[in-house]
Amino acid sequence: MKRYQGRIIATVLAMTFIMFWNFLFYGVLGNKINWTVDLLFTLVTLISVWWLTLYIDESNQLVYKLKESEKKYKELSSETNRIMDNLQEIVFQTDRIGYITFLNQAWTTLTGYSVEESLGTMYNDYFDHEERISNHLIAQLKNKEPEGRIEVLYHRKDGSKFWGEVHYKLYYKNGQFTSSLGTLTDVTERKKAEMELFKSNQRLAMQSQKLAMAGQLAAGIAHEVRNPLTSVNGFLQLMKAEYPDRKDYFDIIFSEIKRIDSVLGELLVLAKPHQVQFKKININSVLQQVATLLETNAVLSHIKIEKAFQHGEEWEINGDENQIKQVFINLIKNGIEAMPDGGKITISSEVEGDYVKISIKDEGGGISQADLAKLGEPFFSTKEEGTGLGLTICLNIIGAHNGEMKIDSELGEGSTFHILLPIDKGAASEENDIQQGCCSRATIK
Repeated sequence: MKRYQGRIIATVLAMTFIMFWNFLFYGVLGNKINWTVDLLFTLVTLISVWWLTLYIDESNQLVYKLKESEKKYKELSSETNRIMDNLQEIVFQTDRIGYITFLNQAWTTLTGYSVEESLGTMYNDYFDHEERISNHLIAQLKNKEPEGRIEVLYHRKDGSKFWGEVHYKLYYKNGQFTSSLGTLTDVTERKKAEMELFKSNQRLAMQSQKLAMAGQLAAGIAHEVRNPLTSVNGFLQLMKAEYPDRKDYFDIIFSEIKRIDSVLGELLVLAKPHQVQFKKININSVLQQVATLLETNAVLSHIKIEKAFQHGEEWEINGDENQIKQVFINLIKNGIEAMPDGGKITISSEVEGDYVKISIKDEGGGISQADLAKLGEPFFSTKEEGTGLGLTICLNIIGAHNGEMKIDSELGEGSTFHILLPIDKGAASEENDIQQGCCSRATIK
């Protein structure tokens, strides 16, 4: 009924006016009635009034619908704000320049800054200005990336700091950046746990390397001492026959020689390689596990691990999975330590003849030709705090797997370590327990 309200009222008023006019014109003034003209005039007048007031009704309907829509929008906006304010994560929005245009109440809870004082400020007013952050954002915008993630050290109003993990989306119009929307989560506790785990892993790795090399040294010392000891024992046996009256002295000497031999035997047992189980290994799967394991350490050092595996190629080798993992972990960690200012490590795999070639490339300072010639020697290291054992262990493991290592490096250009391992052709289908020999060692080419 409201839809026709204006037209009905206007028509009734028009009819009342016409009747009043007819009363005056014909009744009071006494003019002669002309029914044709009078009816035509009345009809035209009513139609005109109805048609004109149609626009008024339509305008009222539009105003009504607009008010209803505005009411629903306010209710929806209020509900959205209520949800936003109850989220534990910070929700933010910026314009194309970087000024903050929206924040929820979690911002105040986490940083101490009120939403009102923060709106209109630059997004980078609240964290450490690091080159890696600038480079990351510039690269994202340059490549027109739609979304991204980065960890940033934020400042609270009271001066304390916290680690925030930022997930964001970037919006473009006609190829130009227009705004961003994202969330910020406090990950300080996780970062602390990762740092503790990283330090613990470093300590364990160092201890493991020292123990492994101690065993290797023990074996070397035992072999070197045993050879002359055998000669001494033989000559003493001849001398004992010539001096029977000194039998007691010779018995004491032989007893001590036997004790020395026993000690050397214990050293050899200590250095004896452990029995390992060789089986089929999916090399890309192992690389994926190692990359995932070290990704946290890389992020802490502002380093990106790029995985350039050839998907769909499931190359298998015959070997010990834990030892192969140790090789990759050592080489990737060396790459991380070679880039104190951050960078990128690229891990790739491909087939080269009867071998699968795994390449680990860093963007560090590179290695001189003089140092390249010494790499792999026990206790030689290009790092100030290096033990010089890691690469030696890697070469031993690769040699035990009938593989080899190649290194491409130039000063200032970074280094690439290529590990070649024979592909399992399926000839040996059953798993074998293989004893890893001390002398089985790869060489650097």
